[in-house]
Order: sequence, then C-alpha cells, then structure tokens
Amino acid sequence: MKKRLFMLFVPVVVATLVAGCGGDDTTEPEPPAVQPPPNLSGTYSLVSLVGAITGGNTLAPPIAVGTFTLTQSSATGDTATGSLSLDITVTNPLDGSVIPIMDQGTFTVRSDGTWEQTGQLAQNLGTYTLAGNVLTVNVTEPAANVSTTVWQRQ
Repeated sequence: MKKRLFMLFVPVVVATLVAGCGGDDTTEPEPPAVQPPPNLSGTYSLVSLVGAITGGNTLAPPIAVGTFTLTQSSATGDTATGSLSLDITVTNPLDGSVIPIMDQGTFTVRSDGTWEQTGQLAQNLGTYTLAGNVLTVNVTEPAANVSTTVWQRQ
C-alpha cells in the first residue's frame, strides 16, 4: 500500500516543483521603434494644381507656376514640424489676368501621411506622399480649400 501511495504522490510532487520553478521570467518584446516622417526640407517646383481655385481643372505650367519651400525644424517620434513658403501664379488663358497665391506659415507631418498647414491664408488639413523627389499634398479640409498639388523637388 505504501508503495502504491508513493507512486501516486511522486507525480504530484514533481508537477508541483516543475510548475513552481518555471516562474514567469519571460520578457515582453520591445515595441518597434517609431519611424519619423521623411524630411521634406527643400524647394519644390509646381507640377500640377487642381482644386476649387481651378474650378476642378488640373492646371500645370505654363498656366500655373510656383514654388513651395519647406524647412523642417524638428522631428519627435512620428511627427515633424517646420516652416513653409508658398508662391503660385495662375494665368487666365482667356484674358491674361494673373491670380497670385502666396502664403507663409508652418507645417506638421506625421509618419502616417497626415498633413497640417497653418498659414496666413488658411489652416489646411489633409495628407501627403513623397515618392522619390515628387511631393503630393492633398488638402481635404476645409471644404473651400480642397485641392491636390504635385511638386517636384529642385
């Protein structure tokens, strides 16, 4: 009987020891490092412009010409900020009249493609993409400023 009791007791003791010795000394893996957005600093030439000001038509040089200068000043985590200067000239092909669009201010970009622009003319929200040297800014808010501009880094 003692031998039988001993045979039943040993597995219980071994299982208890194994469970007690295992402990929870596993470490959680470090989260991946936050990737900063690309540095957009530079001067860009206008490739095309479409929006409310163009009546929904896509304009390109020589009808619409311009420069867009971005100077990134800081990046923290997934966010970068900086200053901007915008200078676009749209020429009416019918009468030769010129519509200048000039603005200065700040921008904020995030790694997820979010774009914020605060200038003297307006505050715009939207998205951006950078493919090689081509920057595309899609303004989605406010409704009056909805537009897409495509820029080529000089």
